[in-house]
Amino acid sequence: MDRLAGLTGRWREPARWYHRGVVSMDFEVTVLQVKICIVLVAASSTLVAFGAAAHHSVAYYGDEYTEVRGVIVDVDWINPHVRLTVEAENGAETWRMEGSSVYPLRGAGVTADQVPVGTRVTAIGKPSTREDFMMLVETIRLENGRELPFWDLVGRVPRELRVVDAAAEDRGIFRVWSVPYQNIQLQLDQLGTQPFTDAAIASRASWNPLDNFATRCEPEGMPRIMVNPHPFEFIDRGNEITLRTELYDIVRTIHMDREAPPDEEPWSRLGYSVGTWEDNDLVVTTSRVNWPWFDNAGTRQSEQAVVTERFTLSEDQTRLDFEVSVVDDATFTEPAVLRGYWLALGESIAVYDCVPVDR
Repeated sequence: MDRLAGLTGRWREPARWYHRGVVSMDFEVTVLQVKICIVLVAASSTLVAFGAAAHHSVAYYGDEYTEVRGVIVDVDWINPHVRLTVEAENGAETWRMEGSSVYPLRGAGVTADQVPVGTRVTAIGKPSTREDFMMLVETIRLENGRELPFWDLVGRVPRELRVVDAAAEDRGIFRVWSVPYQNIQLQLDQLGTQPFTDAAIASRASWNPLDNFATRCEPEGMPRIMVNPHPFEFIDRGNEITLRTELYDIVRTIHMDREAPPDEEPWSRLGYSVGTWEDNDLVVTTSRVNWPWFDNAGTRQSEQAVVTERFTLSEDQTRLDFEVSVVDDATFTEPAVLRGYWLALGESIAVYDCVPVDR
């Protein structure tokens, strides 16, 4: 927390976009804790995310660190968080531990085969304030001294951002796009400056950080799902564009042959998206969204929200810049705008398969 103390003043009343675990706030609204759960949560990611008790908000854990030396007796390499069970060397304690999600760990070079059952480790993390022998594990130290990051991955990921020869492939936007870690920080820096109404800020008072859509592993809606640390993919289907994100295995449909939703189109968590090309930019307008949350901090949005996205491809086709604008008079005093970019790193989208576990 010391290294984040300087952010306190800048981040009063921030929103949370990322997958659970990527960004979380205490609800005195004084300190922002940045965590990559990736997914970002995250991620969530990440933010990430991130049964209700299977994935815990970081509010579930304290601020003090402890070390547990012992042997891994069980491994669940799953989303939203990998889970380890470690039998302490004193033989009297068995610790359950949560780390980040599969994608960011893979990006950090951490895989399940590095921590198989029977591995002797030292786990460093923050014990739960609500459950005995439960830990948010940040680092696993192996017997040979090597340390594996399991949480707080910003700045600790060795993955080199080597873009593919996208110009030679000449696929335009129709590829898998990766979220670079620099971009995550760029987006985090914008969260506290959104023009929230007083009513939107007040709506956070009823948010339960331990029991909400994120902790229940429920797929998210627009526009929040579009700002997460997991890969995205555009697929050209003629009159439609499919837009996938790894987080929650979400699939959006962008209708390129319409200017507005059909009159009979129902409201949904992803809404109805229509798209057009403007000077080689893909512009997408989404309405009829009944997802009630703008972020993962309990900020409410109304069903009148209209989301406009603009995707701009770089000349060498290795970078896709985006701008998300949200108009909702109930939530913002003026349009909320968030900007970022993705890179063509040649990654693929894996099955996310979020798995809640009852405690």
